[in-house]
This record gives sequence, structure tokens and C-alpha cells, in this order.
Amino acid sequence: MTEHLPILIVLAPLLGAVFAALTSWFWPRVSFPIVLFGLAISCISSLLLVFEVPASGVIHYQLGGWGKQKEYADMVVGIQISVDYLNGLILAAVTTIALLTAIYSQPTVERELEGQQRYFYALFSLLVVGLLGITITGDIFNLYVFMEIAALSSYALLAYGKKRATMASFNYLIMGTMGACLYLLGVGFVFVKAGTLNIENLSQIIPDSLFSSQAAFVGFVLIIVGAWSKMAFFPMHGWLTNAYTYAPTASGALLAPLATKVSVYAMLRIMITVYSIDYIIQSPNIQTVALLLSTIAILVGSFYSLTQTNLRKIACFFIVSEIGYMVGGAWLANAPGLKGAIYHVVADAAMTSAIFMVIGCIIYRLGQADLKKLDGLYYRMPVTFIALVITMAALIGVPPTCGFFSKFYLIQGAAQAGTWHFVIALLISSLIKATILFRIIEIAYNKVPNPAKDGNETIPREEAPLTMLIPTALVALGLIALGLATDTLVTDFIAKALPAGLPS
Repeated sequence: MTEHLPILIVLAPLLGAVFAALTSWFWPRVSFPIVLFGLAISCISSLLLVFEVPASGVIHYQLGGWGKQKEYADMVVGIQISVDYLNGLILAAVTTIALLTAIYSQPTVERELEGQQRYFYALFSLLVVGLLGITITGDIFNLYVFMEIAALSSYALLAYGKKRATMASFNYLIMGTMGACLYLLGVGFVFVKAGTLNIENLSQIIPDSLFSSQAAFVGFVLIIVGAWSKMAFFPMHGWLTNAYTYAPTASGALLAPLATKVSVYAMLRIMITVYSIDYIIQSPNIQTVALLLSTIAILVGSFYSLTQTNLRKIACFFIVSEIGYMVGGAWLANAPGLKGAIYHVVADAAMTSAIFMVIGCIIYRLGQADLKKLDGLYYRMPVTFIALVITMAALIGVPPTCGFFSKFYLIQGAAQAGTWHFVIALLISSLIKATILFRIIEIAYNKVPNPAKDGNETIPREEAPLTMLIPTALVALGLIALGLATDTLVTDFIAKALPAGLPS
């Protein structure tokens, strides 16, 4: 049974999406449990594989029974999915967050999408299928296929929202289509020169035979720019803030932490495995541009977040800045920078999930997320407020949260590379997030009388439903747990995912 765990990770939510769509016509109440069951199987399978990889090494799963063919010089022919040190943690993060978000989403879906939620859960599960497929696939064309499955699902999920949601989703569609076209065009260049789409084969062919090929270089640039567009990397970030701000609460809680991070993983896979770090180092002009854009992304996202008065808009600009963290760490092309980038993919997925869940709880109970109208939040929703403080502390980089350790590696890598503008941007970003946290604390705690001291009027305490509050609290506490497990994660997984001979 264990040998089929890789395919179960993708197949379980895919079947969940199919059956949820079918049952929504005649038995709609069953759609949600079906999706939940599929996500639970996927989550369990991915967690089991995380512990299997250190014992068994890279796990390959062939679809169709082709395998390696001698007539093709032992090249892998057919469809292959793989689990290794690089994507094992990402798979576990995606499936765990997706499962918790599904549990969290039901009350908000019933309230916000009453009467129109027929296909919501099927699209929810299909989006997870696309994200998992991107992460687990073993060839660069199927990565594109799963990228489009995720994109088409996300367009629909975002369009379920109100006000400007439809236009925001349309803007996302335009940018997403452009990114997908660039990526696919790059794949075409690579295939023409290498004669294969399999990542395992490409990792041998490109560094050995196509290191100086202009066509391979053009393919690399097109693929990377396509991935940047998908992840909303500056200056291609304009679609993200409105898309996630006006999306339904459940859609934002799933897309915000996972969609951009999986795109960052795709970039890392192309950089580390397909082309190699030596290829990055030998392309200094692109490396310089990527690091400069990363610095600008961090500063732009941070300063814009400081000017916002809506919590969801603030969180969206946090995403823009955090993408700069990960892209910059990857393009430092040294061991600390790559450790920080890979670790931050997992850490930021958890941090973004936590903050969007917290905001969803606030919107569910108070009906809005305007920063200026959160007076007394500490007294009204103490558990939610504590989760918000923990999450903001992680985003700032306060130990022992996971945000501290990822920033530590990123700063170490930037200092080693002499990229001081990136270090300064990271520190400024943390200071701005700290300023926003103090502003939230002032509004939520200090701007109302303390009920313990002023007994004339007690502020009613009413949290979001337990199905929303428990996943929120678990993810917030998980930020501390991830931080405490940093040494294990970095030593046993992330360090082993890095290529040999990397500058330490």
C-alpha cells in the first residue's frame, strides 16, 4: 500500500472534486464531507511520505508502466511523479493547510455564498489538486498542466466574491494567462534542445550538454518570468491585492497561503534541479536583476501595507513583500540563502494561512476588517486576538517563531553574498510589520475601557464558531512549533535538498 502513497496525494482530492460536483445536484449536503475525506487521505499520505523519504531516498512513481527505456538511452519515458527532500515538506504543508482551511471554511461559505455554493467545494478540492500536482510532478510540461488546473479553479473561486471580485479575478486571469504562456514557451525551447521533459533527465542533460546553449538560456528566462508572474513577484504583483481582498473568506484563506508559495517552489525546482546553481552563478546579470527586484518587492509591499486601513489589504501587501524574501533568498545562490528561501516557503505558507484565518474570524463576527473599527477586539475576541499577535510576531521575525529562523538564514546568506541592500530591506520590513502590530494592539486594547476596572459596562465576548476558531488556533500555534523544529527541518530535509558543492 505504501508504494501507492504518491498517487493518493493527488488522486484523493481529485476524486473528491469529481464526486462533490456530481452530488451537488441531488444531495448537496454530502459535497463538503466528500471533499473533506479526500483532503484527509491526501494529508495523511503526504505526512507518511515525509518520514519515508529520509529512510528510502527519492521516491518515484510511474504512471502507465513506462519507466526507463534502454532504446532511449535509459531516459524516463511517460508520466512520473516524485517525492524528495525538496518537495516533501511542501506537500505536507499544502495538504495540511488545505485540510484545516476546508474545516475552517464551512461557516463562512454557508453565510457568504448562500444559494450559490453548489460547485464551491468541488472547485476548492480541484485547486488543491492543481497545487499538489505542481509540487509532485516529475516533468516540466505536466507542471504546466497542473498550473492551469490550479489557475482555472482559482479564477472561479475568486469570482465568487462581491463588489470588485469579478474584475479582480479577470485581471488575475489576464496576468495568469500571460505567465502560463511564457512558461509554456520556455518549455518548448527546452524540449527542442534537450529532447525530453522529464526533470530527472533534464537535470543531467542541461548541466552537461546545454550549459552554453542560447536556446536553453532563453527557455530558462521565459520559464522564470512565467513563474514570477504566477507568484505576483514585483512588478507583476498588481493583480494580487484586489484578487485576495475581494475574494470570499474561504477562497482567500486557501489561495493566499498556497498559490504563490507553490509557484515559488516551481521556480526553485527549475533553478536547483533542472538548471543547477552553477547555471545561476554563471548568469550574473539575471542574478543581479532578481536580487534588485526582490529588494524593491520587499520595500514596496512593506510600505504599502503601512498605508492601508483594511486588514485584508495589509495582509495582501505582506504577501508581496514575503515573495521578495523567497525569490531573493533563492537567487543569492548560496547555502544559507537557499535554506532560508526553502524554509520560508513552508513558514510563510503557515503565517499567511494564520493571518487570513484570523481576519476571516474577525469578519465573520464583526462584519468588517477595517483597522479603525477594531476597538476592543482584545475583549471581544481574545483567542482570535492572541492568534493575531502570534502571527504578526512570526511575520516580524520574533523568536521562537518560524519567521525568525527563516529571516536569520536569509540575512546570513545576503551578508555572505555582500547583498547589503537585501539585508536592509529585510530589516525595514520587520520594523514596518512591528509598527503595524503596535497599531493593532493600541486599537484593540488601549482605546476602550478595561472591563475589569470599569464594571459599569462589560464588553461582550463572542468568538467565531469553533470550526473556525480551532483551525485558526492550531495554525497560529504551529508557527511556534515550526520554529522549535527548525533544526530538524533544516538538517534532515532542507540541507539534503541543496545541491552538492554549494557555497556554504
